[in-house]
Amino acid sequence: MNLKRSFYAMLILTLFTLLAGCPANKPQVMTDYDQNKNSSYYLSQADKSSGYAKTNWQLMAIQALVKENQLAKADGLLSQISSHLDAKQQQERTLLLGEIAVKSGKSFDFNQFSTQGLTQAQLYRYYTIKLSSDEKNKEINAQAHDYTELEKYAPENQKKQILNNTWNFFSKLNVNEINSIVVNEDDSILQGWINLSYAYTNNSKAPTTQEGDTPEVIAEKTQKQKQALKQAVADWLTQYPDHPAKNILPILTGEQTLAAADTNAKKVALLLPLNGSSRIFGDTIKQGYSDAIKFFPQEPQQNVVLLDTTSAPMDTLIQQAKEQNVELIVGPLLKDEVVKIKQLAPSIPVLALNKVDNNTISTNKMCFFALSPEDEAKDAADHIYAQSKVKPLLLVPQNDLGKRVAQTFAKQWSQLSANNSQAYVQYFGNKSSLSANMNQNSGISLSGSPILINDATTQPVPPEQSASFDAIYIYSSYDELTLIKPMLDMGAAKSGTNLSQIMIYTSSKSHVANASNDFNYDMNKTEYADIPMIINRTDNMLEIIPSNIQKDYSLLRLYAMGIDAWRLANRFNQLDSYQPNFLDGMTGKLSTSNQCEVTRALSWQQYIHGSTQTTTTSEE
Repeated sequence: MNLKRSFYAMLILTLFTLLAGCPANKPQVMTDYDQNKNSSYYLSQADKSSGYAKTNWQLMAIQALVKENQLAKADGLLSQISSHLDAKQQQERTLLLGEIAVKSGKSFDFNQFSTQGLTQAQLYRYYTIKLSSDEKNKEINAQAHDYTELEKYAPENQKKQILNNTWNFFSKLNVNEINSIVVNEDDSILQGWINLSYAYTNNSKAPTTQEGDTPEVIAEKTQKQKQALKQAVADWLTQYPDHPAKNILPILTGEQTLAAADTNAKKVALLLPLNGSSRIFGDTIKQGYSDAIKFFPQEPQQNVVLLDTTSAPMDTLIQQAKEQNVELIVGPLLKDEVVKIKQLAPSIPVLALNKVDNNTISTNKMCFFALSPEDEAKDAADHIYAQSKVKPLLLVPQNDLGKRVAQTFAKQWSQLSANNSQAYVQYFGNKSSLSANMNQNSGISLSGSPILINDATTQPVPPEQSASFDAIYIYSSYDELTLIKPMLDMGAAKSGTNLSQIMIYTSSKSHVANASNDFNYDMNKTEYADIPMIINRTDNMLEIIPSNIQKDYSLLRLYAMGIDAWRLANRFNQLDSYQPNFLDGMTGKLSTSNQCEVTRALSWQQYIHGSTQTTTTSEE
């Protein structure tokens, strides 16, 4: 009996020893979890769990809340997390603190963070938030390094976008900014980006034209410039054959453009104002949208559901679109409606037909396409700079629109100007005040104040400095321009300035279909911008465009916008990164920014003795 008891005792002791020697079931680490669920799912899992697993689920929920832009809720939950964290959990907590801080516009001390031991996905998130912080602080050197690190750790489906965003950054740097970047001897990737930027900048400027150049001569110069750019990029590729930027070179040289998606007819909800004071705008865009297939019959059809934004609240319209299984929303048009739909963040992707001022990131895919004065001002800066001008003076209305135009022009000019030349502004009053000054023989003097970027205040310019302006950009209506141009002549005569030596440029706002012959002669040698559909319209186009729209350029621009919106809808899934000159549109040469904003480069013409001729365009 004692022997039997001893046997059982030894057996139990052996089993206990084996169990004690075996590790407990290893708890799941965060990388083992499904990363593609929403915050509600992770929160429900956290409620069912305890201890280590509960903390993991909570961290996953916070990560999802940040993605969903529910920052206040994410911050609140993060403050409730257990203080007993292991090293991996502590790293994730710090990373989330950084993401919430940067997205909320708050500062974050990156020195408290160690990248050692982070997974590739965490390193991608780390450099994403660090880049956002460095962009806010305008740290050029840090941004350059952030971009190269991001590309290393980006998931495959993000590689192209990161490359395009990186190029967008480097292509806009001036010489001084590029020289401020510190490159380690063994960092061939960063050095390659810098050298590619030099090659592109030195070979992509539009050729300088001279008075008397024929369209054929201009076309020949433009072709030579394109060949020079292709050769410079080819030489760069020889030096850097394995550089990641090689995958976007066709976009840089203009050899690759976006084709329409090769799919069945897409179901699109077109949201426009079809009643009330904005009806004429909505009707015109709708007409262009429906006529687009006549201009581009090779592109796929769309099944269009028309929704009137004056008929119901925005959330109701979105629900109607969902019930009809819409794949894309195009619109709305009015700015306050765009703000509203961005706040609602529908699950259906959106191509808005206006732009909003705030920079908050939408949780869904939302792109913006507008006929904005800011786009025109930016394009004017590009065009004027390409003609080797160094000191432009802007004449713009004394209102919020005029200030926005001046700011946009100056910002673009500062990015273009390697020698840091300054743009200046002079504000004018309304048509009545211009007429009064005209009757008093006042004239407009060539003086202005430097435009300080992101600062409404300006400094007065002593009169003796005013004579050195070599370009004047006028943003005005047709009626205002009929007064401004002779008043400039009058002011120049009084001061003894030779106005013929100063190039004058105007916007599409002053270009109308019913301009008088006297106006065309008065504007001799002045260049103006407008959309390609107006500048390059053909007899074939006129057969399609309704006659009432042909007679009103403001309506024709909206009609062209409808056509381009239709073409963008056919390419919407590809509008995910910076892509310069990807589409020859009716409203301009279209590009996209890394914020999915579609921008336009316009066509330029010049008044010559009452007629017009094409000049070097920003499209080329």
